[in-house]
Amino acid sequence: MIMSVYRPSRLKEGKRVRSRFYYGQYRFAPDAKLVRVPLYTPDRRMAEDLLRKIVSDEQQAALGLIPVQAIREAAQRKLAEHRDDYIADLRKCGVAEMHAYIVERRLSRLMKECKWECVRDVTADAFVTWRTRQSKSPTTLNQYRDGMIGFLKWMQRQGRLAANPLAVVGKVETRGREVRRRRALSDAELQRLLDAVPPERRAVYVAATFTGLRRGELAQLTWDDVNLDHANPFVRVRASITKNHEEALLPLHGDVVSALESIRPAEADPHTRVFGRIPSIRRYRQDLTKAEISYLDGGGRQADFHSLRHTFGTNLGRAGVQPRVAMELMRHADMRLTTRIYTDASKLPTSAAIASLPGVTLVPPEICAQPDAQKDAQSAVLSGVAKSRQVADADPISAAESVSVEAVTHA
Repeated sequence: MIMSVYRPSRLKEGKRVRSRFYYGQYRFAPDAKLVRVPLYTPDRRMAEDLLRKIVSDEQQAALGLIPVQAIREAAQRKLAEHRDDYIADLRKCGVAEMHAYIVERRLSRLMKECKWECVRDVTADAFVTWRTRQSKSPTTLNQYRDGMIGFLKWMQRQGRLAANPLAVVGKVETRGREVRRRRALSDAELQRLLDAVPPERRAVYVAATFTGLRRGELAQLTWDDVNLDHANPFVRVRASITKNHEEALLPLHGDVVSALESIRPAEADPHTRVFGRIPSIRRYRQDLTKAEISYLDGGGRQADFHSLRHTFGTNLGRAGVQPRVAMELMRHADMRLTTRIYTDASKLPTSAAIASLPGVTLVPPEICAQPDAQKDAQSAVLSGVAKSRQVADADPISAAESVSVEAVTHA
């Protein structure tokens, strides 16, 4: 261990002048790097005490006894300052503005209601206590948890936090407790909806049902994104408007092509929006009422605008599309999301699937109750002509003898 204090000097007008303040230098091993730190004091004894304190802290931090200097400095800052840095970094990384706004609002609410002012105030017990007092849906509570954990993980990556205090907090079970459950529209309901609306809204509903595009994605489509004159018409969904920030090329169904051609201007500007206006939630519900479609079914599932995307996923399953292909068309990263959430099992042809299963020959109950030897003989008789032919091949006897054997067996 090498440790000493000194006052550096520099040339000034041809003369070497020493600094007024002391600096410290230390090295833990002969081959280790020499570290120099300013001590900001003109007193040598105080400088030596400060250097010993710095070296002691570094040694304890290396052994894991105390946090490193960056973590100790971060602990002195307000949690709100770290939150602002995190949100600014999210925006810099290209996260959608709405997502950044929602994350910031949730973090601010948690910090206020849990009374988290500094990093050391954040505890798993405080979060669990807050969660037990909430009347929010399980999905929303999980989103609050995920948002806070994401923030704390970011602090770890930045060297501002040693460990994530919420890493031990599990998620709330959501299965069977969903506040908002959606359903797919049946073929008859979809037809009534399209018949009940004018061409402008009909084109929106057809595009949503046969492409799975979300409401916000439909609103930002331009005529430059749609290629109707290609041999295989398709729509290009730009990365800037998608939820996963990935560009996608989606083939268009013939009904979508017809609907878009009916509303395309003669000389469409490539930068003009395809749909001048997306129906509002209120207008959509009025269209459902006009088409005599219940917004809520008997199971409490709703048929909102996003249900058209559920209809698209369900129809892919009904058409026998392979799950991996359906996942690609739905632009999902997890196949379970496609098959479990966006496929309405009540619309699948389950009865036809059962009817298509191969059948079996069932032995009557009265034969099952007989002794094994007699049961085998009866089964042989039930097998009919095919069994008789097998016996004839194994032991060539006359047809009359075969008939007599079967008669004796019956007796």
